[in-house]
Amino acid sequence: MREYTVVYLSDAAEELASIWEESAEKSAVARAANQADRILAVAPRDQSVFLGEDLWRLEVKPLRFYFAIREADRLVEVSNLVRVVE
Repeated sequence: MREYTVVYLSDAAEELASIWEESAEKSAVARAANQADRILAVAPRDQSVFLGEDLWRLEVKPLRFYFAIREADRLVEVSNLVRVVE
């Protein structure tokens, strides 16, 4: 199986950095981001929800990722992410 390349658009990368910096549980944020990267690189549709208009959502607590899949380029573009508040 050929993997996907996962890229974070600048807004998403900045948001991830901001969430990590402000978090009291930095290791949980880092673990979630790493786990999401692994999921998105191997099988981005398997644990994700299709929202429409080429937009998908993946939740790996405490983070929620919004992304598009560019199948022809084997690319996953993370466009936004938010901290999940329980």
